[in-house]
Amino acid sequence: MNNSRKILSVLILLYIMVLPIFPGKYNFKNVPFNGDVILALIMLIYLLSIIIHKDSRERFIKGFKDFFTNPLSLFIFAIICVMSISVIYATDKKIAISETIRFATYAVLFFIIKYELNEKKIIDNILKIYFLTTGIIGVIGIVEYFLGIGFIQKSESGVRNRIFSTMENSNNLGMFMILIIFPLIMLFLNEKERKHKYIYGALSLIAFINIILSYSRNAWLGFGIGLIVLTLIYSWKIILGILGIGTISIFIPSIFNRLREFTDISQNMSRIKLWDIALLMIKDHPVKGVGNGNYRVLYDTYKLKLNKKIEYYPSENFHPHNIFLKIQSEIGVFGLIFFVGMMISVFKNIINFIKKYNGYYGDFYKGFLASFVAFLSMNFIDNFFSAPKVIAFFWILIAILEGIKYREKVGGLY
Repeated sequence: MNNSRKILSVLILLYIMVLPIFPGKYNFKNVPFNGDVILALIMLIYLLSIIIHKDSRERFIKGFKDFFTNPLSLFIFAIICVMSISVIYATDKKIAISETIRFATYAVLFFIIKYELNEKKIIDNILKIYFLTTGIIGVIGIVEYFLGIGFIQKSESGVRNRIFSTMENSNNLGMFMILIIFPLIMLFLNEKERKHKYIYGALSLIAFINIILSYSRNAWLGFGIGLIVLTLIYSWKIILGILGIGTISIFIPSIFNRLREFTDISQNMSRIKLWDIALLMIKDHPVKGVGNGNYRVLYDTYKLKLNKKIEYYPSENFHPHNIFLKIQSEIGVFGLIFFVGMMISVFKNIINFIKKYNGYYGDFYKGFLASFVAFLSMNFIDNFFSAPKVIAFFWILIAILEGIKYREKVGGLY
């Protein structure tokens, strides 16, 4: 392994810890130190490695050829192209460029992990640090709850403290834990070594507690959907065990009251109005959309057309709380087609992977299949593709899966 590759592997591990734990705009003595800075360093070091090291250059060339013959990669590239074209007609070109670059950086991260950092040792270290980071974030969340730190939400059902740990808001925390809880459950159920079994069990419990204490209806719904998937692909006994814990939770008043709000129409009206505004934009711009990220730019204009009182106000990363409506309203019908194609490719690749691989990776991705279905379902009523602390881990896990397959495809050349 050349020195640049060693540096890259260390930076990836650092990125996995810093991105979700440190504030997005964190500065240390006026020097930026956050996930974006580390990601920029990763891309810079990779570029230098391609220039300096022959082996990295050879892997890049082979990876480049594979990238443009792989359906998933082609859909990713097509989405970047559509986003880039939308900059031309976007009202706010700066936002359109920013969101396009953001998505493109995840594509680059995906490429680096799949083609350059696909060694078993590196992948195992990435997953270990991911587990460690999950534990740290989860423990902070639980401590927050007991200290009364978090978002105080008032409703007709009472007052509740919604924890968010280091994830900026409760929905992000819930989604972060949804991505990892099902892989952890599968590893716990299949692990033979007692020490590791205890670790996976403890992390699963920490993730579950954080999902509950986030009081995110989205996360609770995603957890239920993921459980159904896990039951179908593994064992019905899973859902019985979790339902036992869930039944006990219902007797906690704050949890029971939050569950009642699932059917409270008044709790959902604001989100429905956001969807109505997106539909108005789609009606006016069905083919090309309004420009990447420009939903929030035109929000005020279309809010007047809606003729209904609405409580939301546009801010940074503001979106229609539905990834499919966001894609269609901003980059049009071709963007939506490519996005759906990308998600179908991911789903098919996970299915093919778990059919082929057993053991540690097979168990992990059986759980991740449940997480993926839950993740996609949650994006019908929110948009986590705009949450860096969440979506980066989605792409990292997909890249690891693709990297394992690719390493076997090239015959263990490195």
